[in-house]
Amino acid sequence: MSFASNARAEMARELCSERCCSRAELAAALLASGGVSYRFGPTPRYALSVTTAEAAVVRHYFQLLKRHFDVTAQIRTLRSNSLSGMTRYQLVIPEEASEMLMQETGLYDPEALFGVRQAPPERIVGYACCKKTFLKSAFMVSGGLANPEIEYHIEIAAPSEEFADYVIKILNYYEISAKKACRKSRFVVYLKKSDDVSDMLTLMGASQSVLTLQNVRIKKDVSNRVNRQLNCDSSNINRVMETALKQIEDIRIIDGELGLDKLPAPLREIAEARLNNAATSLAGLGEMLTPPIGKSGVNARLRKLAEIADKLRSGENLEL
Repeated sequence: MSFASNARAEMARELCSERCCSRAELAAALLASGGVSYRFGPTPRYALSVTTAEAAVVRHYFQLLKRHFDVTAQIRTLRSNSLSGMTRYQLVIPEEASEMLMQETGLYDPEALFGVRQAPPERIVGYACCKKTFLKSAFMVSGGLANPEIEYHIEIAAPSEEFADYVIKILNYYEISAKKACRKSRFVVYLKKSDDVSDMLTLMGASQSVLTLQNVRIKKDVSNRVNRQLNCDSSNINRVMETALKQIEDIRIIDGELGLDKLPAPLREIAEARLNNAATSLAGLGEMLTPPIGKSGVNARLRKLAEIADKLRSGENLEL
């Protein structure tokens, strides 16, 4: 199973215990799945259904309807050619229960288009527990979650801009900043920061998924630190080698133009030490001398050799 499927299955295992939360959850599921159909006639009639990609999710809503509304729905299996033969699951609600459920979820509004609200009224999602349940339900039905090893991304596809704004409003209530985009005439609410993704999963009750995400993030952080250190070490080694090669080049010019035996003893000693130990650090070179000297002393002698080499290159008069 994918990371997203595992998260949805984890959420689906928990059935809300409060009637208020069940209304918010069912409202989100009906709207997010596009499961409210209007049937023309002398009186408004509605056909309700919830369609999802996960069997565990459709069973969740079957149990919710049975426990909180005493409604027994029918589960159907759908196979779509347009989705590469992907199997989807549909929960079909009996028509005689539709009017009651439209009232219970607050989705019926005679002043709205076809009498259907695009987002539930505040009385349905007024409590904090109901807000969390609404968010969880919207994600279970139309949410997406990327594998954190690849990227941090969570989203909820919205059937309307009003629904998308409602989801953003709930996330803002919990101080989570979400963004909205329109893709092929459908709106999407999404988050891309690892902390925000983690907070949203926590709100929706996916504690195991949060632990998985945190473990991946820790591994990434450690790996990035190791890579930065390796790159830093490699850069330092390259810089040291480039400096040593330049020093050796200066010493060879002095040897060819002047002869190392013409140098003062301290300069001749460090020149010979560098020629014979190209990869040794300044501190290491200092320990080879008699008596040993510190890094700054070695550096001063090598700078003096560089000045002599520059003068020899330019043909300047040289005094030792």
